[in-house]
Amino acid sequence: MRNFYSRVILFLICLTFTTTLQAQEFEFFGVIKLNDTSFISYKVLFDRVNDSIQGYSLTDFAGKHETKSNIRGFYNEDEKLLSFNEYDIVYTKSPVVQKDFCFVNFEGKVRNLDKIKAFSGDFKGLYADGSSCLDGMIIVNSGEQVKKRVEKIDKVIQRSKKFSDSIKKNIKVARVLDTLTRNIIAKGENLNIFTRDQKIKLSIYDAGKVDGDIINLYVDDKPVLENYTVLHEKKYLEFKLEKEQTKIRIEAVSEGTSAPNTVRLEVEDSRNFVRTITNLKEGEEAQMTIVKK
Repeated sequence: MRNFYSRVILFLICLTFTTTLQAQEFEFFGVIKLNDTSFISYKVLFDRVNDSIQGYSLTDFAGKHETKSNIRGFYNEDEKLLSFNEYDIVYTKSPVVQKDFCFVNFEGKVRNLDKIKAFSGDFKGLYADGSSCLDGMIIVNSGEQVKKRVEKIDKVIQRSKKFSDSIKKNIKVARVLDTLTRNIIAKGENLNIFTRDQKIKLSIYDAGKVDGDIINLYVDDKPVLENYTVLHEKKYLEFKLEKEQTKIRIEAVSEGTSAPNTVRLEVEDSRNFVRTITNLKEGEEAQMTIVKK
């Protein structure tokens, strides 16, 4: 009996310990304001385990220079101090080389991270070698607050007679929020994905309604898939990275029964996972470049 109670106590101790280590997820949308008064869309999403935070940032999300970077930092609950820094690029649509990227380093007062609806503060911009670049200011709202605001706007639009049914359909809450989180590559765009691995895995599938989208896929201009009809079932490919850069090009052969050509692509290595989707008309192309660090 004593042994039984000992096991129960040990179980409760372990349960309490693991509960304290459960990650809390936080998501914020907003902008970074640079000293030259320009504004760039900005999103941070991170998990908090005790005092440590780990996650990623999205700069210029849904824009031509969308960039995803890993972030890490701390939240000091006693001092109400939040600090994090971008330290590694996962992907970017920008043609700028990695060493020229300006990373956000933020430290500011945040009264209660669990209940905060918004926060702002100055950040320092630093290159990977620690030298200074552009400084600015972060202004963000919690994901929940953004959703509430979008829902209010949505209600006004849906009730109004000034907007057509097609406009009302396009401004649905789910569609707007989906646009904020999807990584889309369109005609002529190139998505640079950074890796330290010697090989990567690529998955191809249709995440929505299967409508007969057909693609050609080339790796360094060599055909890998020709006239391939994209299905719900994932098509798995694996590539060895023998060069500093490996180019994966997607050509829309057909838009199927519902334009445009929208194919979900997932790139995975031992550290990172990148999900993107094409938005192409027939004959258009988009590209991903796998860059070895």
